[in-house]
Amino acid sequence: MQQTCLNCGMSVNETMRSCPKCDNALNLQHDGSTITVDIAHQGERVSEALRKMQSEIDLARKDVAMCIRLVVGSGLIRDEVLLVLRDLEFRGDIKGFESEPFNAGAVLVKLK
Repeated sequence: MQQTCLNCGMSVNETMRSCPKCDNALNLQHDGSTITVDIAHQGERVSEALRKMQSEIDLARKDVAMCIRLVVGSGLIRDEVLLVLRDLEFRGDIKGFESEPFNAGAVLVKLK
Protein backbone atom coordinates (compact mmCIF):
# COMPACT_ATOMS: atom_id res chain seq x y z
CA MET A 1 0.00 0.00 0.00
CA GLN A 2 1.20 3.51 -0.76
CA GLN A 3 1.14 6.75 1.20
CA THR A 4 2.01 10.28 0.18
CA CYS A 5 4.63 12.39 1.92
CA LEU A 6 2.83 15.53 3.09
CA ASN A 7 6.08 17.51 2.84
CA CYS A 8 7.11 16.85 -0.77
CA GLY A 9 4.22 14.86 -2.29
CA MET A 10 6.24 11.76 -3.17
CA SER A 11 4.34 8.46 -3.14
CA VAL A 12 6.11 5.94 -0.91
CA ASN A 13 5.50 2.48 0.55
CA GLU A 14 3.56 2.62 3.85
CA THR A 15 6.28 0.59 5.61
CA MET A 16 8.91 3.30 5.11
CA ARG A 17 9.77 5.43 8.13
CA SER A 18 11.16 8.42 6.25
CA CYS A 19 10.68 9.86 2.79
CA PRO A 20 13.53 8.94 0.44
CA LYS A 21 13.15 12.28 -1.36
CA CYS A 22 13.03 14.83 1.50
CA ASP A 23 14.03 12.64 4.50
CA ASN A 24 10.93 13.76 6.44
CA ALA A 25 9.66 11.36 9.17
CA LEU A 26 6.49 9.87 7.64
CA ASN A 27 5.03 8.50 10.89
CA LEU A 28 4.99 12.01 12.40
CA GLN A 29 3.22 13.73 9.51
CA HIS A 30 -0.38 14.80 10.08
CA ASP A 31 -2.94 17.17 8.64
CA GLY A 32 -4.28 18.34 12.03
CA SER A 33 -7.57 16.45 11.71
CA THR A 34 -9.40 14.37 14.31
CA ILE A 35 -11.24 11.11 13.66
CA THR A 36 -14.26 10.40 15.89
CA VAL A 37 -15.22 6.81 16.74
CA ASP A 38 -17.96 5.57 19.09
CA ILE A 39 -16.82 2.38 20.82
CA ALA A 40 -19.42 2.14 23.59
CA HIS A 41 -22.96 2.76 22.38
CA GLN A 42 -23.81 -0.22 20.20
CA GLY A 43 -24.10 -2.85 22.92
CA GLU A 44 -20.35 -3.54 23.20
CA ARG A 45 -18.98 -5.41 26.17
CA VAL A 46 -15.77 -4.08 27.71
CA SER A 47 -13.55 -6.56 25.84
CA GLU A 48 -15.27 -5.76 22.53
CA ALA A 49 -14.92 -2.01 23.10
CA LEU A 50 -11.21 -2.39 23.90
CA ARG A 51 -10.61 -4.46 20.74
CA LYS A 52 -12.53 -1.90 18.70
CA MET A 53 -10.48 0.92 20.27
CA GLN A 54 -7.16 -0.77 19.50
CA SER A 55 -8.20 -1.50 15.93
CA GLU A 56 -9.31 2.11 15.36
CA ILE A 57 -6.10 3.49 16.89
CA ASP A 58 -4.00 1.21 14.68
CA LEU A 59 -5.88 2.37 11.58
CA ALA A 60 -5.71 6.04 12.55
CA ARG A 61 -1.95 5.88 13.20
CA LYS A 62 -1.45 4.82 9.56
CA ASP A 63 -3.59 7.76 8.41
CA VAL A 64 -2.72 11.47 8.40
CA ALA A 65 -5.03 12.39 11.30
CA MET A 66 -3.38 13.97 14.32
CA CYS A 67 -5.96 12.75 16.89
CA ILE A 68 -8.69 10.23 17.43
CA ARG A 69 -11.70 11.08 19.58
CA LEU A 70 -13.09 8.00 21.33
CA VAL A 71 -16.70 8.19 22.47
CA VAL A 72 -16.63 5.87 25.49
CA GLY A 73 -19.63 6.76 27.66
CA SER A 74 -19.31 7.31 31.38
CA GLY A 75 -19.27 3.77 32.77
CA LEU A 76 -16.99 0.77 33.01
CA ILE A 77 -15.85 0.98 29.37
CA ARG A 78 -14.52 4.50 30.00
CA ASP A 79 -12.58 3.35 33.07
CA GLU A 80 -10.98 0.45 31.19
CA VAL A 81 -10.19 2.61 28.15
CA LEU A 82 -8.33 5.10 30.37
CA LEU A 83 -6.23 2.27 31.86
CA VAL A 84 -5.30 0.94 28.41
CA LEU A 85 -4.51 4.43 27.12
CA ARG A 86 -2.13 5.00 30.06
CA ASP A 87 -0.30 1.85 29.03
CA LEU A 88 -0.21 2.87 25.34
CA GLU A 89 1.19 6.27 26.31
CA PHE A 90 3.84 4.67 28.54
CA ARG A 91 4.91 2.36 25.68
CA GLY A 92 5.08 5.30 23.27
CA ASP A 93 2.29 4.02 21.00
CA ILE A 94 0.37 7.29 21.46
CA LYS A 95 1.59 10.80 22.29
CA GLY A 96 -1.01 11.44 24.99
CA PHE A 97 -4.70 11.55 25.87
CA GLU A 98 -7.21 13.57 27.87
CA SER A 99 -10.88 13.43 28.75
CA GLU A 100 -12.85 16.17 27.07
CA PRO A 101 -13.43 19.00 29.58
CA PHE A 102 -17.19 19.29 29.10
CA ASN A 103 -17.92 15.72 28.00
CA ALA A 104 -16.72 12.99 30.36
CA GLY A 105 -17.92 10.38 27.85
CA ALA A 106 -15.27 11.22 25.26
CA VAL A 107 -11.48 10.92 25.26
CA LEU A 108 -9.16 12.73 22.86
CA VAL A 109 -6.07 10.69 21.94
CA LYS A 110 -3.08 12.44 20.36
CA LEU A 111 -1.46 10.10 17.85
CA LYS A 112 1.17 12.34 16.21
